[in-house]
Amino acid sequence: MVPKWRVMSRMRLAIVVGLYAVLTLIMMYPVSVNPSGLKLGGGADPSLYVWTIGWGAHALTHAPWAAFDANIFFPFKHTLAFSENALGSAALAIPVMWLTGDPLTSTNVVAIVAVMLCGLGGYFLGRTLGLSPAAAFITGLIFAFAPPRFARLAQIHLAVHWVPFCLGFLHRYLNDGRPRHLHAALTLFSLQALTSGHGAALLILGLALVIGFRLVWGMPLAVVTRLRDVGLTGLVVLLPAALTFIPYWLARRDVGLARVLDDVGVTWSSYLSSPSHVHKWLVSNLPDWTWLRQEPDAFLFPGVVPVILAALALSRFMSRERWTYLAMIVVTAWMTIGPPFSIWRWIYWLPGLNFIRVPSRFTLLGILALAVLAGFGFDRVSKSWPQMRRRLAAGGIATLLLIECGFMPIDARPFKIDSTAIDHWLNTQPKPFSVAEFPLSESRADSRRADMATNFMLHSLAHHQPTVFGYSGVEPPGYQDMYNDLIRFPSDQSITRLTNIGVTYALVHLEYYAPEFRAEYEARLASFGERLRLVHQDGLGRVYRLQTQPR
Repeated sequence: MVPKWRVMSRMRLAIVVGLYAVLTLIMMYPVSVNPSGLKLGGGADPSLYVWTIGWGAHALTHAPWAAFDANIFFPFKHTLAFSENALGSAALAIPVMWLTGDPLTSTNVVAIVAVMLCGLGGYFLGRTLGLSPAAAFITGLIFAFAPPRFARLAQIHLAVHWVPFCLGFLHRYLNDGRPRHLHAALTLFSLQALTSGHGAALLILGLALVIGFRLVWGMPLAVVTRLRDVGLTGLVVLLPAALTFIPYWLARRDVGLARVLDDVGVTWSSYLSSPSHVHKWLVSNLPDWTWLRQEPDAFLFPGVVPVILAALALSRFMSRERWTYLAMIVVTAWMTIGPPFSIWRWIYWLPGLNFIRVPSRFTLLGILALAVLAGFGFDRVSKSWPQMRRRLAAGGIATLLLIECGFMPIDARPFKIDSTAIDHWLNTQPKPFSVAEFPLSESRADSRRADMATNFMLHSLAHHQPTVFGYSGVEPPGYQDMYNDLIRFPSDQSITRLTNIGVTYALVHLEYYAPEFRAEYEARLASFGERLRLVHQDGLGRVYRLQTQPR
């Protein structure tokens, strides 16, 4: 017979999971009701993430050993390593891709699931640290919906939902010494590293602070014991994360992949900035300080309610865990401060940390620490209250949190992947092959070229074969020179460029030309009949096979 306490615990967990799921769907409206027709954010980056999820889901189910040889920037290799690989998120997307075949829907579902997991992770970490169920639920709410994290919904590469789970299992291992808890923490570290390199770097910092404070509090280092506890199982679960470093190292060697120090601090107004309408109303009633009128670099204000609750956790007699998470807040906030007080420029070079290009992203870990302190704060003031009163207070605070965070506009824009009939026709042809799509943007604006490149990348998900063009964190050597030559396609120079690198097909989308220029352009294509053989047309789409030798 199952003990009554275990039944109650399972019922409580089911209720918590259900609440986080429902609240996530509400907070992510309208994406939650139209995941196939809306894209989170504008510009090329969100389209890049949709392609990343689509490519990753395909690679993991067809050739996981070649996942990093993504089909962009042909003929270069390891091109998935030019940016965040997001293979952990792609793994979550596989069931959705199988059901819908739509990368956009899959990406949005992954974003929704990530928010819910942030809530559950915060709850799990809070319970591990000894918080009451009500306080742990508040912890999860803050981590899931506080603006500095929730406002980054469009940045799939900053998903950090495995961080609280990993920290929770590390705490459990340090408390009871059970290797299975250490193995769980290492597994979750691998999951986080595969989901987001940024998240892995933040997690390394968080793990270091937790272990550091344990050592300060007298925990023995016990290196031999720790290594024995890691064992073969620990090494095996770390292997996937370790293997991802190889393509990044190869990309650094081959194309000079490197993170540059873009940013060393944010404007002071960022610390009081939030997209929430409630927050904007509150700020509008503050004095007209000059620094507050500065344009914010990021939304870093977590909300009034979380700050008050966290402040309540601070007392004369602080526990080890409170000091740990207070230090986490201080360190991550210090990372975001600009000169002359910044420490970021001095430690940027450290392994792991140098993966983070924009220091304001350290706030993601700081929000988790703030959420933990907020849970401690709630328990500190309510520990002597009757259970019903505590539940009512938790419900009231949760409502205030949701009101403060809930009126937050989500940048969701109508979007559809416009894969054309010729892209799908190519999927029926013998593989492998490589393609180049035209026309190219002649604009000097990088954003226009990036939009066109990501559009072609999304087209390529119809066949998953290598394509010449791409958009990512870096570009391979000579890419811009090649692009500038190919703008003039068709020409002798551009066709020679394509044949020299082994491109099989040139795809021409006449629908992207103004109607009055289509006949003239098609005549130019026909004039190169000895080097471009028309093999398929559908509507305004044309597929030309490049001839390596003139007839």
